[in-house]
Amino acid sequence: MGENTVNPHVAVITSGYLPVPNVLGGAVEALDMMMVQENEKTPSFDFTVFSSWAPGVDQVVREGNFKHTDFCFIKTPLLVRAADRCIYWAAKHVLHKKKLMSYRYIVQRLWYINKVSKKLAQPTKNGEPAFDKVMIENHATLFMTMQKHGNSERYAGKVYYHLHNEVLNDFGCIKEISKVKKVLGVSKYIVGTLDTYLREHGEPGLREDQKSVWRNGVDTSRFGSEEANSKAIEFRKKFNIAENDIVFLFSGRLTPEKGAEELLKAFTEVAQKVPNAKLVVAGAFFFNSNIISPFEQKLRDLASNPTVKNRIIFTGFVNYEDMPAIYAMSDICVLPSIWDDPAPLAVIESLVSGKPLITTRSGGIPEYADEQSAIILERSDQLIGQLAIAMAELAQNSDKRKAMGAHGAALRSQLNKESYMAQLAEVLLGDDR
Repeated sequence: MGENTVNPHVAVITSGYLPVPNVLGGAVEALDMMMVQENEKTPSFDFTVFSSWAPGVDQVVREGNFKHTDFCFIKTPLLVRAADRCIYWAAKHVLHKKKLMSYRYIVQRLWYINKVSKKLAQPTKNGEPAFDKVMIENHATLFMTMQKHGNSERYAGKVYYHLHNEVLNDFGCIKEISKVKKVLGVSKYIVGTLDTYLREHGEPGLREDQKSVWRNGVDTSRFGSEEANSKAIEFRKKFNIAENDIVFLFSGRLTPEKGAEELLKAFTEVAQKVPNAKLVVAGAFFFNSNIISPFEQKLRDLASNPTVKNRIIFTGFVNYEDMPAIYAMSDICVLPSIWDDPAPLAVIESLVSGKPLITTRSGGIPEYADEQSAIILERSDQLIGQLAIAMAELAQNSDKRKAMGAHGAALRSQLNKESYMAQLAEVLLGDDR
């Protein structure tokens, strides 16, 4: 890192399973990587990023030549990984748990938390705390780092909680969570859920000065770029998509709450009305892993329906570097979330790529997409039918597609990486004034 700097030294505690740099994918990890890369251009902070290790991260760090970020990688021993595989196997085949990913990295995360908490406790040569501020990324379990080695007292008034998802379990860390300096929520909606959770579990809730929104952003030099448009031609050839085909795109993890099943059922109706329609499903059950879930198999079974056979394309995991081109090759993005999605990056990526969007009134989505850039559907038992109507309408109305896409593209300056970093600087540096 740069020497003789007066920038605040900020520890960033990432998940403990998907690494930063984001060589294995992950939306939160992509945001972290964008944050440190943008900070290199106009340094406001000196970061130390704590992350699990994976093949490929060292090369990215070397090539990045980071001056204002240190990466502290925690390697997972083979024994820990084996223990997690056994737990996952038991959860799947013996206990028949539904939320399987909750059982995939239990031992690894505990190992990681123990290692990070020791690093946080190591003082500087002057005996001062090693960091001026600590930012915890999303997972409530990571607050266990504050429970060890006196870290809660050491970093009192210096901990920020970057919240991406609803907290459903505090894992015994509710006191540490309630004492954060600020919650940096990706939407007003998600900040409100944490406030409610704390109140329902015996805490007074968040004070107004603890609440802040740090809106997600993406790299608009890549999404909606000429390079993406150029690569899109290659991808359309790769997936055997004709020039006059209307391409619907679903991007995201293949889990029930993202609405992929409803989309495939709606597309079966659309395919009969729009003979040149194709659906691209870009994503996997769990990022770059070989896990095939029963739900993903169910989607593939739906796609074997004779009405849509050879018209639904499953890409599998897509490297994040290729996602701008995946959006560019599409005509309409469909993200029919059936849960309260806090602020999906796929919505932002669709908008800044200049694509018309069909989505749902869920969680924080309406804080990003508006009625001019998106058709926002209500979640109900009529969703599949409503999806089919909206999809057919946009497929058959090129003027409306262009108008909606143009409005989404106009939001680029609010959703770019510069705006993303400016928000963080305003909150973290503003607290020092």
